[in-house]
Amino acid sequence: MKGKKLKVWLCLCFLFIFANSTALAADVSQLQAFLLHPLVAVMDFGTHKGATTSDINLDAAEKASCEYVIERLVEDGRFEVMDRDMMQEKLDEEQLNTTGLIDPDTAKRIGSILGVRYIVYGNVTDMTASETGTSVMASGVKLLNVKSHIIARLMDVETGDIIMAAKGEGKSTSSLTKVGTERLGTITIGTKKVSQESVHNALQKAAYAATDTMLERIYRTGGKGKK
Repeated sequence: MKGKKLKVWLCLCFLFIFANSTALAADVSQLQAFLLHPLVAVMDFGTHKGATTSDINLDAAEKASCEYVIERLVEDGRFEVMDRDMMQEKLDEEQLNTTGLIDPDTAKRIGSILGVRYIVYGNVTDMTASETGTSVMASGVKLLNVKSHIIARLMDVETGDIIMAAKGEGKSTSSLTKVGTERLGTITIGTKKVSQESVHNALQKAAYAATDTMLERIYRTGGKGKK
């Protein structure tokens, strides 16, 4: 009885190892195929519902995230990136929504319209703000910290497979300084609200970090080193 159990256990272990090694080989082959023709189109990123609070304005975050990813890919120099304006014009003609999460059927239509096999898309998962600092009497310094997270994905539109994904974090800090005395009153230097500059600084850093991580994983797994 014990011998039978041992054989069953060994068979299950073998099947598990075989399944994982097969999946890994498939992932590597997909990445190697991509590296032969690394042309991508970057979609506008979406924003998860409830990703931020009312004091943070995420206007134009979708377009900005896309632009930051494109900027980083072009800086890296190993990808051929489709011109965003040209791409958007073609997609608008088809009235196709390509912001945020993209299903395999939509991905195939995008690939057919744009003539690309691979797309990069993703979401701003959260954007938060917090205050830190100290004050004595009427004077003090407060730091307003903005933090953003972005997830980027690389999809093969022919298969609908996500062949790589990466998460990036970005932080931005601005200050609010109060100088004065109780008798003379106070002067406030800085901003009490989250500025668009702080929001986009955090967003840019998160997009850069996600892109850098994705690039590193693609070239490490695909068998090619840094440029």
